[in-house]
Amino acid sequence: MRAHLMGICGSGMSALAAWMAHRGHEVSGCDRDPSAEPWLADLGIHVETGHSPAHAASCEVLVHTAAVPGDHPELEAGRSSGALVLRRSEALAWMCPGCRVAALAGAHGKTTTTAMTGWVLQYSGVDPTVLAGGKVPGWTGGFRPGGDEVVLEADEYDRAFLRIPHEAAAVTSFDLEHLECYGSEEALHSAFQIFLELTAPGGGVVVPVENPDLAFWASRIGRRGLSAGPGGDFDCVGRGASGWGETFDVAGMTGRLGIPGVHNLRNAATTLALTSLLGVDARTALDALDGFPGVGRRLERLGIRDGRLIVSDYAHHPREMAASISALRRAMPESRLAVIFEPHLFSRTARLGAEMGRALAEADIAFVLPIYPARESPVPGVDSGLVVSAAVAAGAGCSRCGPREAVGLARSIDADVVVFMGAGVSDSLARLALGDGR
Repeated sequence: MRAHLMGICGSGMSALAAWMAHRGHEVSGCDRDPSAEPWLADLGIHVETGHSPAHAASCEVLVHTAAVPGDHPELEAGRSSGALVLRRSEALAWMCPGCRVAALAGAHGKTTTTAMTGWVLQYSGVDPTVLAGGKVPGWTGGFRPGGDEVVLEADEYDRAFLRIPHEAAAVTSFDLEHLECYGSEEALHSAFQIFLELTAPGGGVVVPVENPDLAFWASRIGRRGLSAGPGGDFDCVGRGASGWGETFDVAGMTGRLGIPGVHNLRNAATTLALTSLLGVDARTALDALDGFPGVGRRLERLGIRDGRLIVSDYAHHPREMAASISALRRAMPESRLAVIFEPHLFSRTARLGAEMGRALAEADIAFVLPIYPARESPVPGVDSGLVVSAAVAAGAGCSRCGPREAVGLARSIDADVVVFMGAGVSDSLARLALGDGR
């Protein structure tokens, strides 16, 4: 089968492309920046620059993200040529028959927990196929080629996670994200309940201990349910930072996690619960977590520049921002911390800009880049100044900066650690600041 993926260099699309190639399909793609994922070429996947209707001329399956408008000329060309046109989530579902799928969803932590789950399974002797939304050292980007045991990240945006068949499922956390898709908290909550209810007979689900009602319908139809978090079935109780990591107690045993942060102990608890449903004993899982290397852009230590540690982090929601800053404080308590933050989406900044500013106030000094719009158009009166004003009101030393200025600041600012935080161009800026970026 000849498949073509639009936006192939996105983290989710690149992993899907690798899975399709691993399963024997002939895969190509296009992206505005083909150099973003050079490893695709090593898999024999040719990537064109930009989009063109000509790309769809010979493909049998054309895959696109929810961000591509339905009347895009490349999609129209695919339909006209008789190609099967699929959203990414539909393509994932198309690939799932014959596989035993564990799907992970949640507002925060799903990429790290997906990678942790795959890491534990491979350590335990299973040969899992894993699709995570971030790069994992030793894997092919966010993809681990393996067998029919599949662990994948299931995104709630555009109701995508409701299209993926699965035998086990986990929700890492519940928060008011993607309300532009759902319209209300009730509708979002209902979608998560449906996701868990869709778990196949004989399967099990994991939910945050704070949200046991998410599993109500799954339990009503006989799916086994476990909770993760304080007081839950799996609760990783921290004993303190351990270098760049955490030590903790769980189920009468002591373990160590190879990455820092209390939020990652929650991710570990979800991992332990889910892998127990998948047949892995807790001691084996704990041994695996000690060697977990983390995920790219999740408190990723890029290197030292002029005596400053440069870190790249994907956090763009206030809770994620606060969790990342807290993790760095635990791991490096004597260090002076600077954050260069890039807000993501005008709608999110309008709704949560004040909370973003308060989160930044926990750093020693902060700078805020222009809003990364992604799929959105500008909103009058909404800009990065909303975040700066809130941070200053909370007592922070915070100001705006531009991308070029940010690179210079990272090399000159009075700080021991400089974190580029956000979901847009901040990672590229971090790498430029270090000296090895594009």
